[in-house]
Amino acid sequence: MNIKLTGLTMGLIILFSHIAYSQCACCAGAASASGDFNNGIFTLPQKQFVLETYADFRTIKSGNSIAPLGDEEAPLKNMLIASLGVRYGLSKRITLSALLPYAFLHTNYGNDRGLGDAMLLGTFEVLSHGNTRVALQAGVELPTGVQKSSNFDNTTVVVGSGSYDPEGGVLAAYRWGKFSLQGNLFYKYTTKGFEGNYYSSVFVQNLSLSYRLAGGQTAFCTKDPKFAPKNNFGLNVFAGYYGELLDKIVEDGIPDDNSGYYLGFVNLGANMFYKKWAVPVSFSLPVVQHLNGDQNEAGFRIKVGVVRSF
Repeated sequence: MNIKLTGLTMGLIILFSHIAYSQCACCAGAASASGDFNNGIFTLPQKQFVLETYADFRTIKSGNSIAPLGDEEAPLKNMLIASLGVRYGLSKRITLSALLPYAFLHTNYGNDRGLGDAMLLGTFEVLSHGNTRVALQAGVELPTGVQKSSNFDNTTVVVGSGSYDPEGGVLAAYRWGKFSLQGNLFYKYTTKGFEGNYYSSVFVQNLSLSYRLAGGQTAFCTKDPKFAPKNNFGLNVFAGYYGELLDKIVEDGIPDDNSGYYLGFVNLGANMFYKKWAVPVSFSLPVVQHLNGDQNEAGFRIKVGVVRSF
């Protein structure tokens, strides 16, 4: 009766894939969610260090059911994913990233919370010619999160998968004037985790168009950190489409026919930056919902971040 999320195994790859697509906050937020804040710059300047924190609030539409799913599970009303991340420009073409999430789950039958799986990712720029850029990504999700059976039995979310999951993606962007058009594809292959269960692989797609309303070069995108930024304040806005494909969960060798889906969202947002600080904000509304079996629909999502460059 509710969307069967693989918790931060799923929720965070979506959040992090978003994050991974925007690693410079010049006009866009450094590592903010869904690639929606990017301005076509995929890697940080060499030796630049970024610390970031995000809050991702997601709602689930209520269905007609007034009872928990089965004998144990209660459908979600909403969830909040708080995360802390770091990035480092290893070179002008390579940026390394790490992210650790914490989930807060809310149902009609009680709440739960717990640490999610950690994410490690490298972004490698392979083409930078004129206004065109292409980059590849590769990484792994580490099983640091909470196992469902330990304290999440009453919800439809698995916060920790218990598996080491490889992931990768490709990014491409074209910039002209104050505009930037970027698309990304990202896939996480989930291996068997706790008790041999499979908590679903995820495929993410994103396309966004951003426009710089105010400001120019800032501390987040200075190509050479020795040079002072030209502007203290900047503002960037964007609009785009974001999709996520999740296959069925398999527990005890049995596929869950009420799990897995394809969701498509329209994204709107902005990023404000001042000197070495950036504040990305986005609002997402579902426009495509193909759900397997009997599940409640997804609602709106709001993401807010605070980013500091060093």
